[in-house]
Amino acid sequence: MRDSERRMKELARQQLDRRLEKIRNAGVVLEPPRDGWISALRHALGMTQAHLGRRMGMSRQAVSQLEQREADGSATLNALEQAAQALGGRLVYAIVPERSISETLARRAMELAEQMTSSVRHTMRLEDQEPSRDLEERTRELAEELLSSPKQLWTGRGE
Repeated sequence: MRDSERRMKELARQQLDRRLEKIRNAGVVLEPPRDGWISALRHALGMTQAHLGRRMGMSRQAVSQLEQREADGSATLNALEQAAQALGGRLVYAIVPERSISETLARRAMELAEQMTSSVRHTMRLEDQEPSRDLEERTRELAEELLSSPKQLWTGRGE
């Protein structure tokens, strides 16, 4: 990969990290109502399934099925978006990593580098030796090399 491509990918990663950090730092976790958001909002608005069905261009039975699918986690994002609009709202959807993308990549690179140098570590333990600073340094260097091509981090070992 060319250096300019690498910089562009890193910049894109940093921008995504900044966007996700806002959500992660807000610490807001909304547990859905037991019967799902559609049912809860529909009831709060005093709307029947038939009313919502007319607004969505579907039958009352189809709304009932959609509410069931939402409650059991099998509703599609498209169907949820449709329902949100019909209820006068919008669907908010995000996958928010527990830590920054950069930290996730660095941890994975170090984990993989340690796996790759594990046979040397094992041999040293068998010989009753502590891993040398050279080995530790080589492991960090290997992790840095792995970070230069993140696709390598997710193929093969440790999967």
